Amino acid sequence: MYDAIVPCKKCSNKVPASSLKMDIDLKMMVCPECVKNKKIHKEIEQDAFHKGDKPSQIQVSAGQTSEAKPDKIGHKCSSCSYKFKIDMKTRKPKNCPYCNARVMGI
Repeated sequence: MYDAIVPCKKCSNKVPASSLKMDIDLKMMVCPECVKNKKIHKEIEQDAFHKGDKPSQIQVSAGQTSEAKPDKIGHKCSSCSYKFKIDMKTRKPKNCPYCNARVMGI
């Protein structure tokens, strides 16, 4: 049986129609490569932002309030505008997790 070749709605790659998958977030049919890339970006985002971590709290000691110094700070890549967190103790990541551009000024 013949399977029609159609373009992916996201990246325009020509793929067999039977291999297209429904992307719920984009609300369109996309090729397996776009689905794979989406999973990779989600993993990078989870690693960079540690979505399960709680934000640093204000610590109270001996009647004084002092704000805890955050272990990680937000950073926006100057090349691709990807937002991620940098660990200030280890100064990592040294490169953008999305485009691998060098992080400057940390």
